[in-house]
Amino acid sequence: MHKQNQRQGLLIILTAVLTGAVLVAGTGIYLLLKSVEKPVSTESLDNRAYNDSVAVPDISEAPVDTSVPVVPSTVEKPTTVTQPSQSKITIVTSNTRKNYGGANFQGEDLRGKSFRQAQMGGANLANSNLSGVDLSGANMGGANLARANLTNANLSNTDLRGANLSGANLKGANLDGAKTDGANLNGALR
Repeated sequence: MHKQNQRQGLLIILTAVLTGAVLVAGTGIYLLLKSVEKPVSTESLDNRAYNDSVAVPDISEAPVDTSVPVVPSTVEKPTTVTQPSQSKITIVTSNTRKNYGGANFQGEDLRGKSFRQAQMGGANLANSNLSGVDLSGANMGGANLARANLTNANLSNTDLRGANLSGANLKGANLDGAKTDGANLNGALR
């Protein structure tokens, strides 16, 4: 009987130790993940503010497509913008491609903008006005362009694989060399 009580005592102690270890490990993982969510300090880049002609999207909850990473070779021009009720957002333009992967441009009027060779995988452009916009050579794989106005847009050599173009207006759009494998073109106007 004494060995059984001793065994039960050891099991209780072992259970308590393991439970504590799991709680400590879980707290450590939580704190690590929480620190990853914090935005990069704009102070570490450069305090200079530049004007940029491209509107800054609300990217607070946009999904990010990480399938095509962009590593800029040199930083030319950081742009710092403060959005209402949000912290500063810095967009870095380099001599490679602009990265708007996962950005939320839903319902935006983007006429007159250029997204030539931009990384826009997973971006939300639903109901946006992209009439006449240069999107040539852009990577828009998996982007949401549902009901977007792409009238006379330049989509030549654009990667639209897996993009949602349902109900999009593509009248007069240049699709020469565009990759549309797996794109949803249901109800798209051509």
